[in-house]
Order: sequence, then C-alpha cells, then structure tokens
Amino acid sequence: MLRRIAVVCVALVLLLAGAGALAYSRLQGNVERHDIARFLGGGRPAVGTAAPRGDVGAAGTPASGGEAGTAGVAAPADTEAGKALTILVLGSDSRAGANDDRSGIAGMRADTTILAHVAADRSRVDLVSIPRDTLVDIPPCTLPDGTQTAHRNDMINAAFAIGGQTGDVGAAAACSIRTVEKLTGVFVDDFVVVDFAGFKSVVDALGGVPMYVPEAIDDRRADVKLAPGCQVLNGHDALGFARVRKSVGDGSDISRIGRQQELVAAIAREALGEHLLTRPPALYRFLDATTRTLTTGEEIGRIPVLAGLAYSLRGIDPESIRFATMPFVWAGARVRPSADAEALWVALRDDRPVPAALTGTGAAPTPAPASESASPSAPGLGSPTAPAPSPSAPAAAPPSSTPPPASPSAAPTPVCTK
Repeated sequence: MLRRIAVVCVALVLLLAGAGALAYSRLQGNVERHDIARFLGGGRPAVGTAAPRGDVGAAGTPASGGEAGTAGVAAPADTEAGKALTILVLGSDSRAGANDDRSGIAGMRADTTILAHVAADRSRVDLVSIPRDTLVDIPPCTLPDGTQTAHRNDMINAAFAIGGQTGDVGAAAACSIRTVEKLTGVFVDDFVVVDFAGFKSVVDALGGVPMYVPEAIDDRRADVKLAPGCQVLNGHDALGFARVRKSVGDGSDISRIGRQQELVAAIAREALGEHLLTRPPALYRFLDATTRTLTTGEEIGRIPVLAGLAYSLRGIDPESIRFATMPFVWAGARVRPSADAEALWVALRDDRPVPAALTGTGAAPTPAPASESASPSAPGLGSPTAPAPSPSAPAAAPPSSTPPPASPSAAPTPVCTK
C-alpha cells in the first residue's frame, strides 16, 4: 500500500487522457465548489507552517511532484508544495431527500467534523476528530444576504446549521471554519463537505467494504441490522454503521467516532487495493461516485489540485496516516475540550505529529521512542491521563478522552478482507 496513492493518481491521469475531455468534465462537474472568502471575514489565525525551500516529499522526491508518470504521462503537480495544509472535513447528514432514513430528524447537519492536517513535507497526515457534542463558542457568521447571526454557545455541529440556514453549503462550511478556528487557533486552508447520501454510492462502487463489527447492531434510527464479526458492508449498511450511536457501546458520540475512523480506514484500504487500480472502468465508477459526494472550497475542489495533493503523498507510510480524537472532559451529556486539547492544537499549528489511536493500516500506531513521545513546544502530548468526568457525566461514559496505552497482550481489532 506504500506507493498505491501514486498509482491511483497516474491511473486517473491515464484514464482522463484516454477518455478525453468528456470524462474530465464529468468528474469536475460532479464537485460543487464554493468561494467562501466573503463569509470568513478577518481576525483569523496565522497561516500554517511552510517547509524550508528545497525540502523533499515523503519518498525523497520533490514535494511538488511534477516528474514523469507512467507511459510518459506527466505526474500531477502539488500546487501547495512545501506548505502545511489543514482542511476541514465535514460529514453532511441532512436527512432530507435521498438521505431520508425514516428517523424523523430534519435540517442541515454536520455530524462529523475532522481537521485533516497534511505535513509540509508530505510525510504525514493527521486526522483529528472533534466530537459532535463539543460545547464551543460559535462566533457571528455571515449569511448569503449579508446579515450576521448572533454569537452563541452551542454544540459544534450547530455552526453548520446556523451558517446553512438558507440552504447555502458554502456559508454553512464557513461558519464551521470560523468556529473551529476560534476553538483551535489553527488556520483552516480549505474545506470538504462529504454528503452521506452519496457515501452509500462510494461504498457500492467498491463492491462493499470488509469491516469487523464487534457486537450485534439492530438500530431503527440508523436503519441498520448487523451480526457481529467480519462481513462485507454494502453502502446502505456502511452508512448505518457510521450513523449508529445510541444502541451500541456506551451510546455516546465518542464511541461512534471510533467506529467512523475504523470505517474510513477500511474504505481507504479498499480504494487503494490492486483490484481497483488495475480495472479502469471500476476506478472510474469509484471516482465518479466519490466526486458526486463532494462540496468543496473553490481551490481544493479542482481535480488537478486534488490529484496533485494526492500524488505528493505517494510515498507516505500508512503508519503515518493517523486518526486522533480531541481530548475532552464531560459536561453533563456534552463534552468540552480538556487542558490536553491545547497541546494538540499547538502540534497542528507547529506542523508536528499528534498522538493517535488508529493508523491507515487499521491498527494502533507504533509507539514512538520515549525521547520523541512529546515535544517541548507541545507539552502534555501523549499523556495517558486526562481529567476525570464531572459527576453529571453519563454513567456509561469512559472516564476520560485519552485511553491508556494498549497492552502488548491486548487483542487488536481484526482487519477483515473480502
């Protein structure tokens, strides 16, 4: 899997070259792009870290890419070479139209909030989930008609609904960006909104995704019923697995984040598998389905930009694709960032690795040497403890957001295959 991202990008270039302008136009036309500059305003954090001039990418190749690909086709270039990028990824879970799951839940929602940080040297990708139930300050947000919403304290997913109250996804994303920047102090370069309705088509285009289900699931609200053990999830069941919350585990959004991270890792492994890369029709179906799910910023949504960024990551070790969750303390049935969260935000601002619970391999990350487990500029990172929950925390909730180090004898979550 070490270099399959490169194969994906070159295959895409060859596919578009062979299929001509029609295929390119269709894939680009699938992506809904928004220029949100007018919604963001001023007072934003400092722009992210840039790598020293002449720095190299993850595989010892120029970070900009652009060298020859296979069959003489030029490799896509990384337009942001040498610059750390932080992209806000939002999972839009409106239950209207094709997303109706008969749950009775209405309105524009963002049940998944992830800060995806790409290192300046393209050697690492950190994906940090912010729990949906995190209580935050939501600053005034600009609506399409120029009016501003009122400042309020609410769950972080309310920012998307507030900005999107007129149905404009760009305004919704901008309000989420302003809220996340206020929370973290991390400059957000761009955004990607993934529509959950289209998520089903992506999984189906892969022929399903092998997934380990630790316990039986029978949830009417998520419209899913699964037996425990390894199985191949179709699009409908994968969406239900991503949505299910109250009937599984401790019923919290926190445990759902862990399942969603495992599902994303499983989809990545399947998408980068050789059986897809060597079948151009299947690859095109996957790319067509994937691009149909995306609403993005004006720049990141351009197919050449996406391909160039992906190609620049061609040498990345799957161990260096790391999933983490914001450290938190319980506040009744909600959560607030813990003191350790600031160290996490400092690491992102300084383009340093963050401690993680899962990697792109589907396994726990390899522990760093003791001398590298924490950075002087980011005290507290990697600490196995966190403040205890308040007495009003849900009885079934875990005592903190930071799990203890895994025991060498602990059985890892099985990685299933087709």
